[in-house]
Amino acid sequence: MRAYLKLAILGTLACGLLPQPLAAAADRCLVFSGTADALGKQKAVDDSRISLQGAIAKWKIDNHVADPVSVIADKPAPHPYWRSAISPDLFLAPDVITDSAYTVCWKGVVSPVVCTSGAKVCW
Repeated sequence: MRAYLKLAILGTLACGLLPQPLAAAADRCLVFSGTADALGKQKAVDDSRISLQGAIAKWKIDNHVADPVSVIADKPAPHPYWRSAISPDLFLAPDVITDSAYTVCWKGVVSPVVCTSGAKVCW
């Protein structure tokens, strides 16, 4: 009987200590990406970030999210237009990383440069 009482007390104490971590775990997050091509790397990076921001803005409108969200850079999988995959030798290093977007670029088939920017949005 005493063992059950000890377990009940320990369980109650443990539950009392958990609300903060559970609240943090309740954050919902989605990963977004945007892809663009251009003649030069900087233009492709800029346009892919604009595409990423547009995708996030559209999602917020479509889902009636008016509260602030956090946007954190997240390395995306490339989204090539004309290829099924991108071999390692086609990537244009270095990746361009900011607090809110992670961008990878590669040599395109039709366009000289294609980039995909990625971010994780949490609310």
